[in-house]
Amino acid sequence: MSESRLEYLFNCYIYNNYTSAEEEELMSLVSQPENKTIVQKLIENLIENTGSEIEMRDDAAASILQNILQANKAPVIPIRNRKTVFSFWMRVAAATILFVSAATYFLIDKKDSAGAKVTPVAQNSPHILPGRDRAVLITSEGKTIMLDSVQNGVIAHQGNNKISKQGGLLIYNVPPFAKPEASVTYNTIVTPRGAQFQVILSDGSKVWLNSASSLRFPVGFADSQRTVELNGEAYFEVVKNKEKPFLVKVGDMQVKVLGTHFNIKAYNDESFIKTSLFEGSVKITRGEASGFLKPGEQALLNSSDNNIQISKANMDEAIAWKNGLFEFDGADITSIMKEIARWYDAEIVYTGKPPMRRFEGKISRNAQLSDVLRILELSSVKFTVTGNKIIIQ
Repeated sequence: MSESRLEYLFNCYIYNNYTSAEEEELMSLVSQPENKTIVQKLIENLIENTGSEIEMRDDAAASILQNILQANKAPVIPIRNRKTVFSFWMRVAAATILFVSAATYFLIDKKDSAGAKVTPVAQNSPHILPGRDRAVLITSEGKTIMLDSVQNGVIAHQGNNKISKQGGLLIYNVPPFAKPEASVTYNTIVTPRGAQFQVILSDGSKVWLNSASSLRFPVGFADSQRTVELNGEAYFEVVKNKEKPFLVKVGDMQVKVLGTHFNIKAYNDESFIKTSLFEGSVKITRGEASGFLKPGEQALLNSSDNNIQISKANMDEAIAWKNGLFEFDGADITSIMKEIARWYDAEIVYTGKPPMRRFEGKISRNAQLSDVLRILELSSVKFTVTGNKIIIQ
């Protein structure tokens, strides 16, 4: 395939003048590593010779970038900066980034309204990997079990319960005709930073724990209520039982359900406790304040008072972490960096006032930290990484 043919298809796509066959041909060509130099040159010429008033459609830019990312096996989906006019150029630069070597990559450095230039930037951040299935189980007897270190299968017996591990899943199983326990005993599962895990409780309810979280729960539900205690973030799929309501305690807040699917985000460094309902109904209580959620709604509870705010919310964003994604819908840089710090077990340091940026988009949680920071840097947020410390300028 000649360079002129690729240039022709590239320009047709930019100016929205192409057939479906030409689109398919272009996507195939940009995904081929042997064409990386040609594509990089086309991008650079486009940026240098075109004014800021021309912008490729969002879906077109995303398609080109996604084909390049797939060819390079880089699990990154571009983030869009709502307040940046040059969002297209940033996306195209992201494609260039993932074409070049690990030693250097290219960023757009906007200098004036006439255009932007591509500037090489040294890529010297360490190889920091994403989180994985990892947790610690603390039994009622005080025994500590590192769940990522034990083999799959039965790992313990407590009363009538058989406790098994299957990969990133912990299962509590009670024989169907077992006699109720004389007393309730509690275990605690803890996910450190850079970790996640899933638990199936003795009643069959499922809980997904995000990083830096803990869940205290009965080995078997013997009382008239099924009560667990959460710190951090978790997604619940509760088995319905009208005779035994399910209660989640988060400090002095309580979420009461019968059978439903919901997510609670309650980190100590966040200003609000967020409860997002996907199915069923829940009642939220703190002190004398209470509120009911319907599917698609989210409750915000200020950590400093009992004011419960209920509104429609982006459910995809609320559950993205469970689905293996970071998803941001107008999030600021400080919120994003909190998510990144927990998942990559990193420390965040600001050398000055945090940059005023808001982002929307998705990034795979399987991406390496360096890939995530490259995408964020396209919106003029600068990072330096030393050890596990991310310094934001």
